[in-house]
Amino acid sequence: MRLMTIRLLCMLSLSACMTFISCAKEDDTREEGNSEIQINLAKDEAAPVDGVVEIQMTINNFENLDYLKVVKETNYGKLPAKHGKALLTDRFTYVYLMKETDPEKVTLEFTAYDTEGKASKSRSVRITNLGLNRTKDLKLSNLQCLSRVTGAEDNGHDGLPTVKYTLNNRTDLKFNVGGTDLGIIWEMSENKFGMFFGDTYGADFKPNHAAPGPNGGSWRSNVILLSNDTELSNGLTINGAVMEGNQAKEICFSAHNTSGTGDWTSISTAAIHAGNADYVHYMNIKTWTGWVTNYSSLYKSTDGGKDWDRVNGVNFSGDSNFGQCGYYKNNGKVYMMATQTGRDGMPYLARFNEKDIEDTGKYEFWNGFGWVTGKENAATPLFNDKVGELSFSYMPELKKWVLLYFNGTRYEISMRYADNVEGPWSEPVQVASGRDWPQLYGSFIHPLSKKGTTLYFIMSMWLPYNTYLMSIDLKASK
Repeated sequence: MRLMTIRLLCMLSLSACMTFISCAKEDDTREEGNSEIQINLAKDEAAPVDGVVEIQMTINNFENLDYLKVVKETNYGKLPAKHGKALLTDRFTYVYLMKETDPEKVTLEFTAYDTEGKASKSRSVRITNLGLNRTKDLKLSNLQCLSRVTGAEDNGHDGLPTVKYTLNNRTDLKFNVGGTDLGIIWEMSENKFGMFFGDTYGADFKPNHAAPGPNGGSWRSNVILLSNDTELSNGLTINGAVMEGNQAKEICFSAHNTSGTGDWTSISTAAIHAGNADYVHYMNIKTWTGWVTNYSSLYKSTDGGKDWDRVNGVNFSGDSNFGQCGYYKNNGKVYMMATQTGRDGMPYLARFNEKDIEDTGKYEFWNGFGWVTGKENAATPLFNDKVGELSFSYMPELKKWVLLYFNGTRYEISMRYADNVEGPWSEPVQVASGRDWPQLYGSFIHPLSKKGTTLYFIMSMWLPYNTYLMSIDLKASK
């Protein structure tokens, strides 16, 4: 509790530093233009795209920087803000999110101050406000459990959920996948979808009320099942798997050392097709007691998912805020929303060009007011909440970003939404409650959700230790 209190106070302090604060008198009276620090802007005029203005800048002699001062100037007056060096790099993209109250013209003025109190020459960007066309709040309705995705078709009794459609995927008989969880789904190629599952057990798996969760033989830390089903309203059909012999094979290596001192298991957290390859982000677990992670990294396939190799150049430490993540690809960029491994961390945001997925030095991290290149520890939380396994997507018809995640405190799958991926994000809305769906977790959005207003996602439950296709309808309020 003390740690959470300290973190919350830090966030509130940081938020105050990142907000434009109105003041009658400027507190910087130093002579400008006499510092060796120089600010170079990529443009001096801009118009927002979907309400967002991105201003690329470089700061010469960055090592001498103390802070960056940004002044928003409108016909209402000047609103200054200061940003310390710790949240910046010499390559930086400042982001301004247009406000509904903004006038037709907005000017942003940038000045750098060095450690001796000297100011650089100021640089300005003039913004033409094109106006905002925002949708309102989202309303949720008609939650359904459409079909069982994995395991035997065993439903509707002894605490097992009732499904609307029985498809008999029978992954237990076809791929020796009797018990598993997660179901992280991505589009490998047009209308071909891969699904990464977590710790997987064979056809001998049986639900156990006395000791729910994994049981049985043929333990694999992760497997891939395949689907080309594009009509999800009547359930999700499995069409194949990445096989080894007569069963779905383990993709991300694990030594299966359950002593708590080594490599217990490797669990996938997100997957994406980027460039000409498929990638999975995974976490290597040391022990489930306290959810201690050795590291997080990537595996890569260049042959349509048949063979996978470790990407040795990508490594997130065991306490990284990017140890457990979700991906979304948009216009050549991959957005990465992430937390520390476990279910108690807050969410952070990064992005990178598809071609740079293996070069974390080119990742950009969201610091609350812009994108910082190659400086992971500059990232700040998107909001204050406990976020477990997550996924997110943009839904064009609703003009909203949508985020799903497990929250253990509220015992639910939560949803938040936003006009921009950077935020601000809404307050949490309950999608599915553990009181209705006992021991639920996981909430991985199917990519086809972005084609309409129905959100399809794969949810796990602990007693059946299997996965289900869920749907919920979303509507923008008037």
